[in-house]
Amino acid sequence: MDRIQKLLEAIDRWADFTIKIRRQIHENPELSYKEFETSALIANELTRLGIPYVESPVKPGLIATIDSGKPGNLLVLRGDMDALPVQEETDLPFKSKNDGIMHACGHDVHTSNLLTVGGILNEMKEEWTGRVRLVFQPAEEHGGGGREMIKAGLFDEMPDCCLGVHVWPDKRGKITLGRGYRTAYSDGCTITVHGKAAHSSKPQEGVDAVLIAANIILALNTITSRNLDPKDAANLNVGTIKGGTAPNILADEAVMLCMMRNVNPDSREVMFQRVEEICKGTAKAMGGSCDTDFIRSYPSVYNNPEVADFLYDTFRKHKDALFQGLDEAPPDYLEEAPEQMLAAEDFGYYGQKVPSCFLFIGTGEYAPAHNQKFQVDEQYIKFCTRVMALAALEYMNR
Repeated sequence: MDRIQKLLEAIDRWADFTIKIRRQIHENPELSYKEFETSALIANELTRLGIPYVESPVKPGLIATIDSGKPGNLLVLRGDMDALPVQEETDLPFKSKNDGIMHACGHDVHTSNLLTVGGILNEMKEEWTGRVRLVFQPAEEHGGGGREMIKAGLFDEMPDCCLGVHVWPDKRGKITLGRGYRTAYSDGCTITVHGKAAHSSKPQEGVDAVLIAANIILALNTITSRNLDPKDAANLNVGTIKGGTAPNILADEAVMLCMMRNVNPDSREVMFQRVEEICKGTAKAMGGSCDTDFIRSYPSVYNNPEVADFLYDTFRKHKDALFQGLDEAPPDYLEEAPEQMLAAEDFGYYGQKVPSCFLFIGTGEYAPAHNQKFQVDEQYIKFCTRVMALAALEYMNR
């Protein structure tokens, strides 16, 4: 029996285990940097499977290593563990038990899938060489857990390659890969407008911070249409605005929170510059002042072209193995040149350091990610396992 057939048989044997762990995590979602129950569950399973692990200095992350006992590459496989502050509105029998918290982005699948892939590779050591490192990462959604784990020494021993997968509300069995930059730079800005309080019966004695904020919002929305190349996708959104104490008082302060996304690093810098110029210039022109506090956040995910070429070849060669026992493959199951996404992902920190690839896997078009009705077709969790395990197995046998 060749190694691909052995892999498929192992995945079939592990499928119920994966779903069991996934449902347990889904029922008990935890927010960023609070995934302690999830981490403890994974730690217990790693111990049971005989896979050595260490606790990351970035709590509650875990790092497990599987050594084939033969010299070869060091491959990192990453899964994220955190959920979102979303109230679940599905009828799943294993829906969230934690009020206001939900796995609305599939991280429950990522974590259970990574555990299963590790278990399978551990029992198939004779079929590959080198070492595989499993990274169970906290705080992808909020807090940059990937960045913090790297700062804390995750890559002190530099791996040869990193791979990650993400379930996606797309056609079942569709793999979206691509080469080069794949997601957006995602950055935040706190905009604080300073005015002067006055009674609304004597507006000439004050400077209305809320009015200034309103004009700033209108002006900010001209950046993408007038200051950036139309070919470079970008987005700017003022998501919150707070100011004022009473309807008959001119506000002396207004605070806005802004999110910026750019696919192009040059456009990103232009947006930073124009936001500051518009905010400060508008406030000054209207008699007030303004502070801008930028938070440079997640970098764009970069898919190394050489690694991507290897994965494209692997998934084409083993198409029948990927879809064995599932529905027929979509005609475009392996997208060759997908558009760059405006979504953000902290896997971008991995790609800044190591040749990496990040894959999106279609698991059913139920509802958008981060939506209270988000769901995953559990039949295609096995497909996710096949994608990651096959990629790892073949990479370690290059």
